[in-house]
Amino acid sequence: MSLVYKNTTSLSFDDFIRDLHVAFGLSAAGLRTMWDKSNGKCLVHVANDLHHAQLLPGKHLDDLTQRFLGQIERRLTWDFLLAHDHRVARGAPAQVTLSLYDWCAHVLVPAASEAFFGEAMLRINQNLIEDFLAFDEDSWMLTYRYPRFLARKMYHGMQGNTDAFTRYFGLPLEERSDACHYVTSFEARERSAAMSDRDVAITIQLFYWVTNANAFKICFWLLTYLLHSPETLKAIQAETQPSVVDGKVDIGRLLECSLLEAAFNETLRLTSAASSARTVISSTPLGNKILRKDTKLLLPYRQLHFQEEVFGPQVRDFHPERFLGNKEVSSSSEFKPFGGGITYCSGRFIAKREVMAVVALLLNQYHLELEHPNQVLPLLDELKPSLGIISPLEGNDTIVVVKPRTVLG
Repeated sequence: MSLVYKNTTSLSFDDFIRDLHVAFGLSAAGLRTMWDKSNGKCLVHVANDLHHAQLLPGKHLDDLTQRFLGQIERRLTWDFLLAHDHRVARGAPAQVTLSLYDWCAHVLVPAASEAFFGEAMLRINQNLIEDFLAFDEDSWMLTYRYPRFLARKMYHGMQGNTDAFTRYFGLPLEERSDACHYVTSFEARERSAAMSDRDVAITIQLFYWVTNANAFKICFWLLTYLLHSPETLKAIQAETQPSVVDGKVDIGRLLECSLLEAAFNETLRLTSAASSARTVISSTPLGNKILRKDTKLLLPYRQLHFQEEVFGPQVRDFHPERFLGNKEVSSSSEFKPFGGGITYCSGRFIAKREVMAVVALLLNQYHLELEHPNQVLPLLDELKPSLGIISPLEGNDTIVVVKPRTVLG
């Protein structure tokens, strides 16, 4: 793998991005502009640099983290849950029963929408979240080039998001001045190249997809595993308690919670189906083989995560302890939940922070329990192609009963 990662001259990821631009409907003029290198670096590679500036450790990530925390803290209050979430079924007083998958999705995707784009995005686009989730559920069909008549829901959701982003970028700048660094900076570069509202919308819609598609699923699976591992849940609740005060998260203290971090890594190990793709630009030696020009190279990582010689016994089961006090496991070349090389996911830091914040807030503000004690662990939909975290098999979910801890005393 290291040979592939280091080779950025004859092995390229650009074709994958170009294909996505075409699939999302970027205009011919927009494509030419995005890939034009006449002034040096093309806009696609500028976007990648801005991704790193926004999402890798530094002041812009710190700012984004605070934006996320404000949104998550607000959306996880009891009053907000009762007033805004129509997926709940009320039972006894101060108790609701709901789909954990829906809850995670409808906390983290709206939180990200406002953290990245400011309050105007959701204010003018009330169907944004539902359209995104409909698209994301079958987004693999886009990469497999399914025709529209076989993927109507996916294309309808994608078009809804394109229209939403086009409306957003049609607003005057002063009405959306609270967008994050990446959005304002990349839009400015695209506007200087005379790109249309719709083409700007499509290119940044790609960013919206990749930054939203995985975090809520990680959160769902982590909480699901904890609900089926009550002793570990109790230990993490105690570990994270000092990090949550009056509904606010101390992110610095939270990131020092070693058991929660181990559970996060174990969830990634069990549920990630990340892979890296490259196009061979010119004939390239790889070991004792020659990769021919125009060959597509795919590096799947999921199989690496189940090697007993690296991760220990019972590799199909949830045991966060395998990561505790053992940096060699989390830094192993066999642990690749976020890919590697030039496509190493720059969103890994914010994903970890938002997921850990949700888990800490939920465990310390609420009492969570399975609706039925004999509720089985949901199955991973391993037969459906995935670009990141695997979704639960259709019809599988975790149904939880939620009670505020203040009521419990």
